[in-house]
Amino acid sequence: MKKNRKNLALLLLAASLLAGCAGQSNSQSSQSSQAKSEKKAESKASSKSAAKSVAGSAVSSTKSSSSQASSKSAASSSQRADANRMGTLTSQLRVKLPGMLLPAADGLGRGSSNLNIRYTSSSSQNVVYYSVGNSPLALNDSRIASEKPYAVLTEKKNVADASSLINYQEPKTGLPAVKIAGNVTGTEEGAAGSTYLQFNQGQWSFVVRASNVQGQKPLPTAKKLLALYQQYGLPDTAAKSSVQVDVGESLGSLNTVITWAKGSSVYQLKAHSTETAFKMLKSLN
Repeated sequence: MKKNRKNLALLLLAASLLAGCAGQSNSQSSQSSQAKSEKKAESKASSKSAAKSVAGSAVSSTKSSSSQASSKSAASSSQRADANRMGTLTSQLRVKLPGMLLPAADGLGRGSSNLNIRYTSSSSQNVVYYSVGNSPLALNDSRIASEKPYAVLTEKKNVADASSLINYQEPKTGLPAVKIAGNVTGTEEGAAGSTYLQFNQGQWSFVVRASNVQGQKPLPTAKKLLALYQQYGLPDTAAKSSVQVDVGESLGSLNTVITWAKGSSVYQLKAHSTETAFKMLKSLN
């Protein structure tokens, strides 16, 4: 009898242990399942977040591209409008001054939208004044006369002796030589409180005047002048022609003077900026 009770107790103990193991296994399985569910949820949330981020980035990029395209389009439209103003005024000038050589480019770095032009004409000469005002005005509007021109183009017609107007300078000898750039050498001389640096290229003489009183030096301007000539060139001319530049550029100063002959006419362009003058002459037709 005692033996049977002992066996029964052992059976009950084994059953209890088995039940405990089963519960622990179920608990671990439940925890594992819960962890998997949480990871799955986190993965979905992460995917949604990434998708939103990509979408946001795409929208931002699209907006940025659209903004850049809009800015470029506006700048391009402004440039076209500026070019059209010069073109429109020049077309009107060609009707008023038939046969006169005129630049197609205004030569400006800025201010083209307010470009204004006036002219005078007689049997002996045509004069065209280019200026930048506070607003665009019609060709030859009377108000343009009060604006300082940045360039003045003159045509003297039916000239018998072009050389007297052009002031070409033959190469000098017996003066100190000054290297300007590459194999281009000029000569330098002083007179009347100024220093003159001269060099010649083809049919053209180039003279730069610097004021000794103001402490100016002609060489830097001569180097720039030569570089502009090599970049833009100058009008075709069968006669000897000239470029004269006073050191220093300021609005209304017209310190650059370029004079040449074309047929029976002598042309002269004065400009406050040497680069502006070369850009305008490059487009001459």
